[in-house]
Amino acid sequence: MKCFTCGSEMSIHKNSLFHYTNSGLSKVFLRGIKTIKCRNKSCAEEEVIIPNIEELHQLLAEKIARQSNTLLPEEMRFLRTHLGFSGVDFAKAIGVSPETVSRWEKGTVKMKEASEKLLRVLILSKFAPFRNYDELVEFASKSTKTPLKRFFKIDHSHWQESGAA
Repeated sequence: MKCFTCGSEMSIHKNSLFHYTNSGLSKVFLRGIKTIKCRNKSCAEEEVIIPNIEELHQLLAEKIARQSNTLLPEEMRFLRTHLGFSGVDFAKAIGVSPETVSRWEKGTVKMKEASEKLLRVLILSKFAPFRNYDELVEFASKSTKTPLKRFFKIDHSHWQESGAA
């Protein structure tokens, strides 16, 4: 395989741990990911192969929605975009101003508990009816200032959580 940038040969590497930031979440790490790197050290071209990325994002959304910690700004943004909403459309759907959504996602204003629970239920009911009403009590019951480190691994082309810290 040839590098698109410089034409040099590329080599495949299997990463033991890949820091996945393209989701917008700062502390997501993937195990078993392959990267293709240019052998030309001055080029530094690199491609990352993440199989079944839709399943990975769904799993991430579910894990975030089920956590007992309050949602952090980056998690709110991830969940909103995972649902397919723009900031304006999300604001309209839940009855707040677009500026309010922007302030939540910048961390300048704290999301109200009812709005946070609604966002979580929207995620959890995306592919199946939400019926675990006892779980609502746990949502946002703990405060945090930093995101959890989340580790995921690919196993036979399916994603699973392999730990959180």
